[in-house]
Amino acid sequence: MKLICAWCGVPIDRPEYRRDLEPATSHGMCSSCSKALSVQEHGASLQQHLDTIPVPVLLIDDHSSVVTMNVRASDILGKKSNEEATQLFGRVFDCIHSRTPEGCGRNIHCAGCTIRRSVRKTFDTGEPQVAIPATLSVTNPDDISEAVLAVTTVKIGELVVLRID
Repeated sequence: MKLICAWCGVPIDRPEYRRDLEPATSHGMCSSCSKALSVQEHGASLQQHLDTIPVPVLLIDDHSSVVTMNVRASDILGKKSNEEATQLFGRVFDCIHSRTPEGCGRNIHCAGCTIRRSVRKTFDTGEPQVAIPATLSVTNPDDISEAVLAVTTVKIGELVVLRID
């Protein structure tokens, strides 16, 4: 099996994968990208490492809450601080369904949310989801709009890293 990094696309050489059995491709995270997400590498904090990643990245816990996000995600999502980010990811994304009386994750539309399903599948199986197309109805001060995204998820420890393209 061919294994490539879901983040940077480089081949990952791991002897435990028997390449001669299957020509399939799977995704993981190379050591360079993994180091960028480690808590203490060269004395830098997790947030400092996340902020070096040039694409929007959010860390999601098992309850679908955003633990933190990098500065790129914060800029794109219009969040001024990480305090605004530490809530259910539907609220962080300003999903219109998170504003209903049922709330984020409890609305009938949430079951069909591609982002939610991708994060949940990675939590449940450990399998990364790579460049999954997603459409999200979001609110802004003037109206409701559709955001077209591609999401990639990788499980690291007890968290899922959610990359937005």
